[in-house]
Amino acid sequence: MTTSRSAARPPAPANNSPIDTSALDVSLSAVELAIATFGHALTQRDIAAVEAASTALHDAMRAAMTQFAQVARRGAMPVALRTRFALANGQVAAQREALVRATSLVEQHLEILIPRPLAETSVYSASGASQRGPGRMLAAS
Repeated sequence: MTTSRSAARPPAPANNSPIDTSALDVSLSAVELAIATFGHALTQRDIAAVEAASTALHDAMRAAMTQFAQVARRGAMPVALRTRFALANGQVAAQREALVRATSLVEQHLEILIPRPLAETSVYSASGASQRGPGRMLAAS
């Protein structure tokens, strides 16, 4: 008697038959292209291009992850594709790190150009000088 659980499972491929990874290869190529496009957009400092490339990279990564999961369920993942996927993942991590550093640098520059308001008792605040009163002069004797 066959249960519904085993009927829903696709038949396992024979050990000697190769797994079709062409869809994953295409998806992985799209990810690699999207990574290169995103990197180029970052170097051009074009906000619209960065946004578009970021969205394209996100979509390509999502499609590749879906294909990766499907291939992994059907059997062993070819080493060449696993290596390419790991390399792409490393490139995305490196770009993420570069963006974090650039963001931090921008925040530091903004802090220098536009300092945060100091406490209200500070001499440099709008009401600081009036709260302290005039300064005293000390005479040297």
